[in-house]
Parts: sequence; C-alpha cells; structure tokens
Amino acid sequence: MIALAQDNQQSESELYLKTEQLLHFRLAFALASLIVSLLVGYCARSEFDLSGAVILTFAIASYSLIGLDAVRGGRIKTDTALTRFNGILIGADIVSLSILVHLTHGIDSDLYFLYLLPVLLSSHTFRRKGIYLTATAVWLSYVSTLIVENLEFVPYLLAPSHGLTAAYSQRIYLRIFYRSAILICVSYIWAAFCDYMSQVGEHSANTLREQLATNYQLIGEARAAAAREHLINTISSAIRSTLDLDQILKTTVEQLGAALSASRCAIFCRRQSTDPRPAIWEALHEYQPVKLPEFSSAFCQFILDNKAHYEQDVDGVPVTTTFVFDEPIREWSFRRIRDDLAQLSFRSLIVQPIMYGGRSKGVLLIASCDSRRHWTAPDLELVLSVAGQVAIAIEHSRLVDQLSNRNEDLLRKNLQLDSKNLELRSTQAQLIHQEKMASLGRMVAGIAHELNNPVNFVHGNLPYLRTYCSELKQIVSACDKLPDNLRAPVDELKKELKYDFLVTDLDHILADLEEGSQRIRQIIRNLRSFSRLDEAELKEASVKEGLESSVRILNQYYGRDKIPIILNCGDIPPITCYPGQLNQVWVNLLSNAAQALNGLEHGQVTVEVSSADGWVEVAVSDNGPGIKIAEQSKIFEPFFTTKPVGQGTGLGLSICHSIIEKHGGQICLESQPGQGTTFKVKIPVVARAQQLPIHTDCEQG
Repeated sequence: MIALAQDNQQSESELYLKTEQLLHFRLAFALASLIVSLLVGYCARSEFDLSGAVILTFAIASYSLIGLDAVRGGRIKTDTALTRFNGILIGADIVSLSILVHLTHGIDSDLYFLYLLPVLLSSHTFRRKGIYLTATAVWLSYVSTLIVENLEFVPYLLAPSHGLTAAYSQRIYLRIFYRSAILICVSYIWAAFCDYMSQVGEHSANTLREQLATNYQLIGEARAAAAREHLINTISSAIRSTLDLDQILKTTVEQLGAALSASRCAIFCRRQSTDPRPAIWEALHEYQPVKLPEFSSAFCQFILDNKAHYEQDVDGVPVTTTFVFDEPIREWSFRRIRDDLAQLSFRSLIVQPIMYGGRSKGVLLIASCDSRRHWTAPDLELVLSVAGQVAIAIEHSRLVDQLSNRNEDLLRKNLQLDSKNLELRSTQAQLIHQEKMASLGRMVAGIAHELNNPVNFVHGNLPYLRTYCSELKQIVSACDKLPDNLRAPVDELKKELKYDFLVTDLDHILADLEEGSQRIRQIIRNLRSFSRLDEAELKEASVKEGLESSVRILNQYYGRDKIPIILNCGDIPPITCYPGQLNQVWVNLLSNAAQALNGLEHGQVTVEVSSADGWVEVAVSDNGPGIKIAEQSKIFEPFFTTKPVGQGTGLGLSICHSIIEKHGGQICLESQPGQGTTFKVKIPVVARAQQLPIHTDCEQG
C-alpha cells in the first residue's frame, strides 16, 4: 500500500511536470508561429491574412500562460482534474490549428501537417485511448473545416448537373476526400507510432523507477549501516572523552533507542554500594498517549538475576546470547513478572547481557510497544556491539574509580607527610632560632655586664675629676697673686707647658669623656633592651621604644649619610607582649628592608604605627624592587629566601611569623614588582596565643 501510494504520488508529480513542459512548448510554438507569420506576411503581403495569424498566435500564448499559472499556482488539485485540463488544452490546440488552416486558404494550405502536433502532445500526457481519440478529433476537425469552407458547393455536388460549377464542386470535394483520407491514414499511423514510443518510454521509465527504488533501498541500508556505525563511534568517543559513566550510559540508551526506533531503551546495573536497588539508565523514544510506568525493582532484579549472564554450552563454555522475545508476556520464563509486563505493554523485547571478562556488568534492554515491530539480524548485531562497548565503559569506570580512590589515599598520605615534614622543619627552625637567641642573649648580657662595671666606674669618677681639675686651676690661678720675683718661675713653667692650651684642652677632654661614657651607657641600655633575657613573661612594653632601639642597633644601615628612615608612631598605647621577641621581629623586618634597598640611589624606609579597636598595626615599607608574585606565597616558609646563595638562611620571616602567631596577631605581605614591599604586623593590645595561617595578603579585621 505504501509503495502504491508512492507510485501514485510519483505519477501525479510527473503529470504535473509534463503538463508544465507542454505549456512551455505551446508558448515557444506561439512565438515561432508569430515570427513565421510576420515573415510570410512581409513576403506574401496581400495574399496572406497577417492580422488573423497574429491574433491566433496571441490567443495560443494567452491560454498557455493562463494554464501555466494555474499549474504553478496549484489550483489544479487532483490527477483527474489535471487530465481534463490537458484534454481542454489539446482541444484548444486543434481548434487553433483549424483556424490557422482556414487562414492559409483551407484546402490549399500546406500547414495541415501541423495537425500531427496534438497527437504528439497527447502521447506525452495520455495513454493509448487518449492518443487515438486525439487522432480522430484531428481528422474530424480538418474535414469539418474543409466542408464548412466549401459548403456553398454542396448543392452543385448533389444536383445532377453537368455544368462547370458542378464539375468544380466535384473536383473540390474529391480533393477534400483524398486530403482527408491522407490525413486520416497519417493521423492513425502517427498515433500508433506515438503510442508505441509512449509505451517504450513508459517501460523505460518503469525500469528506471525500479532501479531507483532498488538504489533507494540500498541507500537506506547503507544509511542504516552508517547510522549503526555512527552510534558505535559515538559511544566509543564518549568512552574516550569522558570518565562520567552516567553520561556515557545516558548517551548510549538515547542513541541506541533512536537508531532502533524502540519505545524504551534501558540499561540495568547492580550498584557497587550497599544500596540494594539496581541502577537504571533509560530513554523513551516513541510517543505514548499516556505516561509509561516506571520499571519496578522486582522487574529489574528479575532481569538482572535471570538474564544478566551468558548461557553455557554442553562443555561449560560461555556462549554469547541475545534474548529476543515476541509477546514476552506469554513467555513461561517471565511468569513471575507478568503483571509488570502487562503494565509495561511490551510487544517485543530484546535482553542483551553486558559481560566483561566472564563477569556480568548488567543488562541492556530494548522494548517496543508496537506488535508490528520485528527485530532484524542487523538490529541484533548492533545491540551486541553496543553491549560490548558498554561493558568496556563500565569496566573502565570501575578501574578509574579504583585508581582515583588510591590516588586520593596516596594524596592524603602525602599531605600528612608534608604536614609532618613542615612541622618538623618548623620545629627545627624554632630550635635553631631559640638556640641562636639564647646564645645571642647570653653573649649580649655578658658583654653588657662586663662593660657596665668599668663604664659605671669611669662615669662615676668623671664628676670628681672635673671637681679636682677645677680646684687645681684655682690653685694655679692663686699663683698669679704672688710677687713678681716669686711668680717668675711659675710663669716660665706655664709658658713652657703651654698652660692656657692645657686648661682649654682639659675641659674638652672632660666633655669628651663624659659624652663617651654616656654613649657607652646608652649602647649598653640598648643591648639590654633588645635582649630582654630577664623578661620571659608577658609584660607591658612600648612599641615605639622597641622600634627606636632596633633602629639604633642597625646603625650600619640607618643614620647620617645612610638609608633615610621615617618613623611615624603617633600616640600608641603600651601593649602586653614579649618585648625581646618583638624586637627581634622589628630588627628582622628593618634589616630586610635595608638589604632590599642595597645599591638604590633614592632608597627610603617608612615605618607607620597606628592603633584601632584593640589592635596595634606596624607597617614597614620600602621603595625597593619588590618581591616576585610567584615567590610571595612562599615568603613565610622555613628555609625559603630570595637572597643569593650564602647570604640568607630563610629562617628570618618564618621566625617572625611564629613570634607574631605566638602573640595572637597577624603578619602579611603586600608587594608589587618594581613598586616596593610592605610588611604589616597586627598585634592585639593584650596578647593572646593562637594559631593563625600564613598570610600573603592582609585580612580585614
């Protein structure tokens, strides 16, 4: 029925095409006739009716254009109407040719052979009956035209007269007779020839149609094979391009269901977790008037338990099996799930086990709710091939999951090892720092103690020395009151010893001694303020004093004709802290800033101290080259240094971070390459011990 409908549709489309072609031919014929008429009219002049011929050609062109518009506009709907329309056109052609013969002197016209054209045109659109009817209409029209033109001679033909008119009448009708006989014979011979050629053409067309149908069938099979191959490639590409098993199986059921035009396509797999319910991936591909019920757990479990494996032959060797069922509800093996099958309305079913390495991975299920659907051998081959790809995907996913779990476990252990290693290195750095600070503290304390006693001795005796010198100058001055004879030896001695210079220089020496002793005492106080070995507990201390002490300790970097430093402290309250440890932080930050400016012509260090909301913030900034972005995240790590080899241990900033952490504060870095570096230290006014992470950017707090 479908093939017949297609043939009818093809025949109708061919008839429309032929009709349109014939209308184009009529238009061309009308144009050619017009040109010929103009040429004949120009040559024959008064012997030819040019106006009638022109009107006739315009009439042919007019009804041809009207017919062409009707065909192209789709106003002729059916095959029968189209056949009638062609009959009307053939009749109009015959009438037009009769008029043309009449205009060219009727019986003397040499254009009567054009009557063969309607027969030829009818063979293009009609079968045998239409061709012979057209031939009959042609000679009838010609005979009628000649008789009508010579109707006035009929009385002379019938009357028994032997005059000149009667003889002429007999001759006229004799010519009409043999011309008509010739046209009749030629018309039917031409009709037979056109009929034969039409049959030959139709036979060739039918043969060509059969070949085209065969080619279409081969093309359809090739496209189906290509679609199956595309499906396999799609699944293979999905397996290679993603590790998401859900996405792979979802793509598989959608593509396979569409390729097989199945009502439902699903994959059942057992879960690897403790969840007893089977995992399901499903796709619906056929329109259903009502929503299809979901697969029940009992149905899925039954399929997995009874069909998710290969059958074995007599030798126990696994055999690849694809289970195909027509009307599965009638199958004895499905008696336990007949209620489920009745709800699912399956009319045909394919159950393909998914196996890998002899182990079941699940089931591939393809179902159709159409009783006319029958599965072909290529369909089963496609299902088997897809099942193999799905088995590979499931096994691949399982191996990837195992590898991922092991990698996660290894990564977790590596992180633990790194954490322990970092903790060990931090502890080692702390021990080194503590030992260095303890040694430095003992050395500084010893130096300060050893210097303090002699300096105190010198400083304590300087007032007495100044008093004694003053009294001695009074004694010498008293000698000036002696008589000249007694004063002469004294004056001579003064002159010899340059007494005036000695007195002046002695005052300068006493002043220098006093200044030197004061400076030595100040250095000792700075050393004791820096070490603070006697201050192991939290106590109140001034941040400003600690910074000033640290700057004085670093006088090899800062001072006159050295790196300028701007210290803006403002009104900062004292804080509860470990003063000696904080001084170590200030010295470290200030020395790093000074070393960063080494070699710069306009280097400068700025220290800004501010207080707000129970916090004191110290910002040590330099306008040096800055720190590379890639190194900023490691700047507080132990043993990491940006200095050349041999010029830094990489412990300074790590120790500073630990000290600030011990105070419950924060230390962070702000640096842009080429624009300088700023270290910000935030310390609570009342220190509290807590563990904070290493920062490379300041937090809001």
